[in-house]
Amino acid sequence: MRERFGTSARFPFFAVSWVYLLLLFTWLALHLATGDRFGYLGLVNMIAVYLFLPLPFVLLSALFYRSIKLLVGFGAALLVFIWLWGGLFSPLHLEGIQTPKTNQGELTILTYNVLAWHDKTAQVLANIRAENPDLVFLQELNTELARTLQSNFSETYPYQALEPVDNPTGMGVISKYPIHPTGDTLPDHWIGGPMILALDWNGRTVTLVNFHMYPTFGAAPPSVISRQFRLRETQAKKLAGLARQSGPVIMAGDANAAPLNESYKIITSELHDAWSESGFGLGHTFPGNPDQESNWPKIGPLYLPPWLTRIDYIFHSGDWETVTVRVAQFDGVSDHRGVVATLGFR
Repeated sequence: MRERFGTSARFPFFAVSWVYLLLLFTWLALHLATGDRFGYLGLVNMIAVYLFLPLPFVLLSALFYRSIKLLVGFGAALLVFIWLWGGLFSPLHLEGIQTPKTNQGELTILTYNVLAWHDKTAQVLANIRAENPDLVFLQELNTELARTLQSNFSETYPYQALEPVDNPTGMGVISKYPIHPTGDTLPDHWIGGPMILALDWNGRTVTLVNFHMYPTFGAAPPSVISRQFRLRETQAKKLAGLARQSGPVIMAGDANAAPLNESYKIITSELHDAWSESGFGLGHTFPGNPDQESNWPKIGPLYLPPWLTRIDYIFHSGDWETVTVRVAQFDGVSDHRGVVATLGFR
């Protein structure tokens, strides 16, 4: 009787653990072999960290059934997680532990998708005041917020390049240091920008790029989603190409892509991601606040969990190092959290 009970009890948990590991390593093989070539696989890559949530149950199953093979499978999956995300949990990334090697000055940057579809400007201004950066890269800047920035921040941020639109294509940069347009453009189907500016700082000219890349609409057919991924990869190549031709450069904005997506890898082939350098934890910035007319993803009528992935970035050339970086306070109105980084010039 006991042996029969053991067999029947073993099947659902033991077998499910193996099926889970098979599916996990199938995803990994497809990800390494094809990247975002297939649209829906690209969407999975955006939230792939959640594929590892069942790992503790695999460990419990391996220990309960005293299965060495299942324990080895758990260990292999854990090593994959550490390989992909383990560096983000290094104690060296805790704020205050960094020991910057720079002594040529620092800049604090905030990139901030403020969500076009609201007029709650007080929350946005309060958030910027609380972070007090030197530069603010704004995406989805509408005309009401632009007017408010001009009237309230004319002394704190006297240098403002604003391109407001009452839809998600609006963009803007405000600065404590002189900025001016370079006249350069990167034409393509961007949501906003890119704005390409020159920053005069400490006797140097720094190229600034504020971008808002094309999004993915999850309800579209697979072929359409694949085209959206290809479009972002084309945009990423243009950003990387501009970085190769520039001196000191800072690029920030909403990439609509996660770190496992190909467009991110293209950008970081030329630039450093401030969060990967010094951020602690996953640093997820999207989505939030479904009360607004935001792009919070749904499955049917159900919203996906908040702060699902990281799609907002501060990239920089090798002239800089990231001293500190963190997720900005949530303003309660946007569907994004900003990212704040202090960069030191080498």
